[in-house]
Amino acid sequence: MNKKVKVMGIYFDPVTYKEALDKVFFLMKDGKQHHIVTPNPEILLKAQGDEKYKKILNKASLSIPDGTGIIWAASLEGSLNIFKGAWHMFLTVFASKRLPKVLPERVTGTDLMKGVLEKSIKDESDYKIFLLGAKDGVAEQIHENYRFKDKNCKIVGTYEGSPKVSEEVSILKRINESKPDMLFVAYGSPEQEKWISRNLKKMPSVKVAMGVGGAFDFLAGRAKRAPKTWRNMGLEWLWRLLKEPRRLKRIWNAAVVFPYLVLVRRINIRFVK
Repeated sequence: MNKKVKVMGIYFDPVTYKEALDKVFFLMKDGKQHHIVTPNPEILLKAQGDEKYKKILNKASLSIPDGTGIIWAASLEGSLNIFKGAWHMFLTVFASKRLPKVLPERVTGTDLMKGVLEKSIKDESDYKIFLLGAKDGVAEQIHENYRFKDKNCKIVGTYEGSPKVSEEVSILKRINESKPDMLFVAYGSPEQEKWISRNLKKMPSVKVAMGVGGAFDFLAGRAKRAPKTWRNMGLEWLWRLLKEPRRLKRIWNAAVVFPYLVLVRRINIRFVK
């Protein structure tokens, strides 16, 4: 695998979706335990003021760029020109194929989780999967959806719970009784990554654990993703804002605050040098 790419202090693996999916199943076989992370611009902003969180993200066995803003920021590697930053942002939306591919493509946690579920069924592997988190029976709905589609469904357990330390003993008991190989956690960031970091070693059967934020809602059919055209143009954030105005603060952080800080950081680097 190529050398990792650093964006605002967080390392990313320069992988395509297919490479990331293959990597997941490779990690399942090496006899170790692995944590996969899916940083997006909002997560990078949270990590700037939380060194413990930053260390957790940077210790991951696989870190995929879950955000068009990450691809844009990576494309500025070695550049100290603010006008180049604006030009690359234009390319990101209107001509993404012309953007320098420091990170080859956006790989979302939702897509990767879906790929793992489908590949597990298709390949008839023996890998078992547990879904932890979300609310209102969302994880169980995913289980029902996949069990309805194919009797070879590998989901062996679901539970809502919460990331509270006080609930960890009971949650770990449920997971260890199911003996899953793969664990998806949907508690949102940074809670889900910190939960996995604290507890992975306490789940000996789990070979790969991954925090997936709102992916459960998409895969359960409770939330609708942006059309593929919008996603390809890097405008999924705008689609979600139109559908969920209450997300304004989060989208403002990802679409405005994050690019601003990336550019300011580069200007500061220039003057320090």
